[in-house]
Amino acid sequence: MQENNSLNKKIPIPKLKRLFDIIFSLFLLMIFSPVFVLFSVTIFIEHVLRGKIFAPLLYVEKRVSQGELFNFIKFNIFKPRVITKMKNKNLFIHTKILEHDHKSLTLIGNIIQKIYLDELPQLFNVLKGDMSMVGPRPVNSEVYKKLLYQGVTTKTVIKAGLTGGAQASKGLSKESHIKIETEYINYIINNSSWRVVLNDIKIILRTPRIIFRAEGI
Repeated sequence: MQENNSLNKKIPIPKLKRLFDIIFSLFLLMIFSPVFVLFSVTIFIEHVLRGKIFAPLLYVEKRVSQGELFNFIKFNIFKPRVITKMKNKNLFIHTKILEHDHKSLTLIGNIIQKIYLDELPQLFNVLKGDMSMVGPRPVNSEVYKKLLYQGVTTKTVIKAGLTGGAQASKGLSKESHIKIETEYINYIINNSSWRVVLNDIKIILRTPRIIFRAEGI
């Protein structure tokens, strides 16, 4: 049985939530700046050893946030030949499928993907306003179209999040992602900005336990 929801109008992000996104993403960028340098150097060295010196350090693809496409960025954890081969064949690149195929990942990619640190560059997406710290996971256009066909609009009404109720409950809740996302949207609609931000903080504080389990996305 498919799950639908009646929410179909875009919800403006509360100003206080946006302010929190900016301050917290800047804070995390400063805290993790040494990690950015370390991962960038490590990825570059592995590219050089693979004979792909000009392979990008970051992987960029189009994803959907609040119904609009944006440039979603993460550390490039994929072997350059894998992406090149798919592009040459004009194949749609489903990164989630590649992430579960460890043969498609670099050595450093296999490590940082398990603890979600390949997602760190998305802090720039949050800072720019493409994403929020908390919200539904951004999906690619193919998945988004399938969700709309099923009547699921949670990816349309609010900004995608770096984390969210569904991500922070991975493996810990039997509720569907759509139900959790719908509950979050209703919470934003029915509560003040202060309550929304406090709820976001609670979700963010639940996220590290998922990271420490190191099971990957």
